[in-house]
Amino acid sequence: MKNTALFIVLFLAASAVQAQTAGTVTLSANSTSATGEMTPRLTWSTSPVATSCTASGGWSGTKAPSGAQTLSNINASTSYTLTCSWSTGSTTVNWTAPTTNTDGTPLTNLAAFRVYYGTSTSSLTRVREVNDISSSSTSISALTPATWYFKVRAVNANQIESGDSNISSKVISGASAAKTVSIRITNPKVRKTRATAVYDVVRSATTGKWVVGRVVGSVPIGKECRAYYLSGDYYGVLGGIVNITGTPRSTTLVAHCGN
Repeated sequence: MKNTALFIVLFLAASAVQAQTAGTVTLSANSTSATGEMTPRLTWSTSPVATSCTASGGWSGTKAPSGAQTLSNINASTSYTLTCSWSTGSTTVNWTAPTTNTDGTPLTNLAAFRVYYGTSTSSLTRVREVNDISSSSTSISALTPATWYFKVRAVNANQIESGDSNISSKVISGASAAKTVSIRITNPKVRKTRATAVYDVVRSATTGKWVVGRVVGSVPIGKECRAYYLSGDYYGVLGGIVNITGTPRSTTLVAHCGN
């Protein structure tokens, strides 16, 4: 064999490309109904283990692929959603092996194929070596969502590589699934304001959870509070009953409320 082999041809069959399929999200509550109020405890899991999960609805923030959490007390019907993602995929790279050297003589000492791949045509830094010279394809997994590029080289017994094949590409997509559990509260308790200070709500830069912000106005004591709440005894109040004295950083306003 001369220094280079000839006629490596790479192609990716579309039918061989496998984007990651969504798994299963399981989410349950300690109870899905109560009278007056209750303290929800949610338990969840994913199969296969998800790459990431995010809570929405009556809770928020990034969640582990499985776990349990006791939430603040609720006095109105509330839904909780968990959305999880599986963000890897796989593809099959196919090629046609060379049969001659660059000078046209028969290729007799083919030893392996090397598949180079990456997310940039100028940086195909990952390598998959295939030592079975009868092979004409290999499956590459754990590909994150992106456009991936592939090329193949033949290798002879002296570890001399051929020139590059053409470069082909495939788009790998992630997948997601969601699960919602709803808790129905009948005969909800009515909470009313018991302090005059009204606060805006902001998302914590460290935890990603919604937290009490700064005082932005005042509200008369004894006004009915909204069903949702932030934490502890901070419940939503209607903007129409609030005397705004500052600039809220969110559309949600909360105050101290109780029965």
